[in-house]
Amino acid sequence: MRFVRLLAVLVVTAAVVGLLLWLPDSTPPERVALDRPTIPAVFESGAPSATWYCAASSFGTPEPPAHEVVLTNSSGSSASARLTPFGETAPAEGVTVDVPANGATTVDLAQTFLTTGLSIVVESPAPGLVVEHRLSDATAADQVPCATLTSDLWWFPALNSSRGATALLTLFNPFPTDAGVDVEVVLDASARTPAELSGIVVPPRSIKVVDVGAVVQRRDVFAIVVRSRSGRVVAEATQFFDGSAAPRGLRMNVGVAGESPRWVFAGGFTGEGVAETAVVVNPGNERVSAEIRVTPYGGSATAPEPIVLDIPPLRYGLVDLSAEGRIPPIGYHSVTVETDGAPVVASLLTTITGPPAAPADPAAPAPDSSVRPALGSGVGIATGSPVAAGFWIVPALDASAVPAPVVFVHNPFSTPVNVAVVPIDAGLDPAAQSEATTEVEIQAHDSVALTVPAASVAGQLVGLRLSAMAPFVAERLVTYPGQDELATGSAVPGRSERSGPVLLPALRPNG
Repeated sequence: MRFVRLLAVLVVTAAVVGLLLWLPDSTPPERVALDRPTIPAVFESGAPSATWYCAASSFGTPEPPAHEVVLTNSSGSSASARLTPFGETAPAEGVTVDVPANGATTVDLAQTFLTTGLSIVVESPAPGLVVEHRLSDATAADQVPCATLTSDLWWFPALNSSRGATALLTLFNPFPTDAGVDVEVVLDASARTPAELSGIVVPPRSIKVVDVGAVVQRRDVFAIVVRSRSGRVVAEATQFFDGSAAPRGLRMNVGVAGESPRWVFAGGFTGEGVAETAVVVNPGNERVSAEIRVTPYGGSATAPEPIVLDIPPLRYGLVDLSAEGRIPPIGYHSVTVETDGAPVVASLLTTITGPPAAPADPAAPAPDSSVRPALGSGVGIATGSPVAAGFWIVPALDASAVPAPVVFVHNPFSTPVNVAVVPIDAGLDPAAQSEATTEVEIQAHDSVALTVPAASVAGQLVGLRLSAMAPFVAERLVTYPGQDELATGSAVPGRSERSGPVLLPALRPNG
């Protein structure tokens, strides 16, 4: 009965998520139904419950990593959530946890279920609950929002199987019938479905981990698409770098369940010790012209000319942004990928190989939020956002890390937007939360970087709720106490009864 209920909730949730909007700069919003969401989304209201799927639990190390689920509750009422484990050693019963009002709860899965290698389904009657999961060991860590749907299609625009890299694909089937999938590999000059990746069967209520890097060997970049022959799954990739040929670190990403002609990455950076690469995959049957538009923070009026990629059918194109002299090597920038109308998928890769350049003036003040974090190592991957929204949730994180985590907020539209920044901190009563709320103005086509405020209670996680009267885009850069490592990626867009996510505006004349 639980799975019948789960499927019913999934159908209702997918239908609600499908009601997205289109908002050109010069006309009122017009509702347009889409087939499916492409990134995890949260519902402030209008949905009966929330269901999240956390698939990956390993990244190829001899010892299993720590696996934690972080539940963030931005509402003024406490919430409960049911965690159901899946896997060969999963116990028969799940657990119910409480999440405080305006706070977060972290669940260590190994301690809770006394085993490892688990995928998790989180169900809550509170539709506004946000669920993220984190994998880590002593020197590598990453975290991503869990999936909010199952799908018959999952894109991974940028994987790596070079020396010292492991690329694992976790396929999670939470349903009581088999699922069968093919994994097609997209290279720069060809596309194929290897026999080892064809007709993969994922039994009911189970997990299958596929070592894609063992099949597609010695590739700095390749893409894959998971297509279901039958059933629906959740797909998530973990990429571990052991430090032998690149900085030691971990990249996690849930697959993208659809394509879009426009993607925005609210925050990125280049400069000394940084390699930043944009990867764009053309899933269609015709050539695609894609523009990569990099806009320095505070420099929207003088942004450099876009970089143009011409991508053949079912191929990928990439550009090393850190090698582009037109992009300032200091400070943050946003990255917009826009085609001539054809849908694509995209990723932004960040690799840190050394600390930032020392200031020319030793007496200069310490770097602020406009300068990239002073990390000496780390890897990150972001899949961007195809939508803007009137509110976003930044899942709770450890704000005590040095350097501090950063939140990127981007305004893709042609009029300024004022964004309210509300801390999600269980140690704050309503009056203290109101006092701690700030507002930031973002000019047209510009962005700002915000540091996450310190927790009111030591050791407590802090999230953010960002909201405005007009849509915008938010991402976060997570850092970790005691580690040279980072996680990059989208925050979670929200929908209320009044408004929902909106498609990004066209910037190209023919977009």
